[in-house]
Amino acid sequence: MKLLDVLNEPWAIVPDRLLEIQAIYFTHLRGEKIDLKGLEATLGRPVKNETIPYQVENGVAIIEIGGVIAKKMNLFTEISGGVSTQLVKADFNKAMNDPEVRAILLDIDSPGGMMDGTEDLAGGIMDARQTGSKPVVAFTDGMMASAAYWIGSAAELIYIAGTTQAVGSIGVVMAHTDQSGMEEKMGIKTTEIYAGKYKRIASEHEPLTKEGKAYLQDRVDYAYSVFVNAVSRQKGLSLDVLETWADGKLFMGQQAIDAGLVDGVSTKDRLIYRLGTEGKTMILRERIALNARRN
Repeated sequence: MKLLDVLNEPWAIVPDRLLEIQAIYFTHLRGEKIDLKGLEATLGRPVKNETIPYQVENGVAIIEIGGVIAKKMNLFTEISGGVSTQLVKADFNKAMNDPEVRAILLDIDSPGGMMDGTEDLAGGIMDARQTGSKPVVAFTDGMMASAAYWIGSAAELIYIAGTTQAVGSIGVVMAHTDQSGMEEKMGIKTTEIYAGKYKRIASEHEPLTKEGKAYLQDRVDYAYSVFVNAVSRQKGLSLDVLETWADGKLFMGQQAIDAGLVDGVSTKDRLIYRLGTEGKTMILRERIALNARRN
């Protein structure tokens, strides 16, 4: 992810987390050095985010998906304790081919992130799930929002730890920042030379025009349609009732279950035990129970 992607690309993320990431960008833009030591003190951990290979317990590969999601690891994901979809996909494929692994648990605690890479990871999980070789279940004891839910919904079942977990925020956000005022104060005048009407129609060096806003809205609307269609297909949610589950709202605990975004409540240890002991039988039993409750 390049720095300008923070301003120019659609995000599937909880909006307040995008604001935090943008603040990092603006610090860089002003030419200020990011105070990594200060950030580490605030976060209570080193900024450098080491990726952790999946762990196997009771024959279950536990793949952690935590923090801001991006295609590749970078400063933003390191500060946010983020994760790379490329690395998660590599771990997922490795676990699928690992003879010691009988099932996979996606342990998610994320506000979402960049759309780039998310569709590919979720699609890979969905494809593997349809082979039926190993059960895949998603779980959160914190947050599973936006891009994180897109990924989680590719699993066969989704569980939350209790009544305070936040799930959903199915929507897309994009920002345009007019930095012309700041440039004027700094004595900078930017003249862009380009070809193609839409090449710089939403330039950050001038106020956003009505036409530029419409162009960005078209991009957001398209990204949103890709997002909701993927979740609808993966989770079996009807597009006829989008307003009940895909209006950007975060659902808490039982609300997420009632909306059909989550399948049940469980501890992580209980899921590991059941997946390792029952395997596909657990999935079949849970689906029968779910259908009985919903009908």
